[in-house]
Amino acid sequence: MKRILTAVVALPILFFTIWSTSLYYFAALEAAAVTIALGEFYNLAAKAGDQSHRLLGHAAALGVLACFFAARLDWIAAVLALLICSTLAQSLFSKREMSTALGSVSATVLGVVYVALLAGFLLGVRMIQDRGAHVHLASRLLTTFFIMVMMADTGAYYVGRAIGRRKLAARISPGKTVEGLIGGLVFAAAAGPLCRLAFFNELPLLDSIVLGALIGVVGPVGDLAESLLKRGSGVKDSSALLPGHGGVLDRVDSILFCAPLIYFYARFFL
Repeated sequence: MKRILTAVVALPILFFTIWSTSLYYFAALEAAAVTIALGEFYNLAAKAGDQSHRLLGHAAALGVLACFFAARLDWIAAVLALLICSTLAQSLFSKREMSTALGSVSATVLGVVYVALLAGFLLGVRMIQDRGAHVHLASRLLTTFFIMVMMADTGAYYVGRAIGRRKLAARISPGKTVEGLIGGLVFAAAAGPLCRLAFFNELPLLDSIVLGALIGVVGPVGDLAESLLKRGSGVKDSSALLPGHGGVLDRVDSILFCAPLIYFYARFFL
């Protein structure tokens, strides 16, 4: 029930920002989500023994998002280079043991790349301009994307509970099964044609199926990747912020891995 109530509150906010005529709402929501998720990542790193340079990491994360908002992805390399140099320079004057410098700098940079850079691809999609008669192109594409992700989660959960037998990654996430993975793939692939029929007729039928199937496969990999980080840190959830869901990072783990898929599809195929 807690999961449902959280979704009832969160989903209208998400889709409002996606469909609003102002791009700033989605950018603000993403900046907030990235800030919280990055903080949760740094908490995981701290539990594993790596104290991150949090202030520099959060500043760089917002810088990466600003690059996507300005449609200047070439600046991202400069932001990351500055982050690396800054964290190493700060380590020179830190009172921490020198043996911790490599772990702290690595955790700081990885957090920005994993959370902010991957999430930034969704902001990049939101910034896509309408083309001729194709109105609300970015909004429809993002709506399709989130429906596919949610359908993949739903299919994996219910199919896995009903007929799941073979463990997908027992060491990392005992509850996930091969049957659940297949169920999520089928649900996500079916979501594409349904979205095309309902509101996105410009989306080629084959593309909608393939895109959904890819999300059905890549999403669980993102989920397992975050589970790996949590197991290494000895925690069940990244935080308890979202009732029934854990932390923000727990909620967006599969989304982060799928975000580049929808961005590069939009840029090179749509």
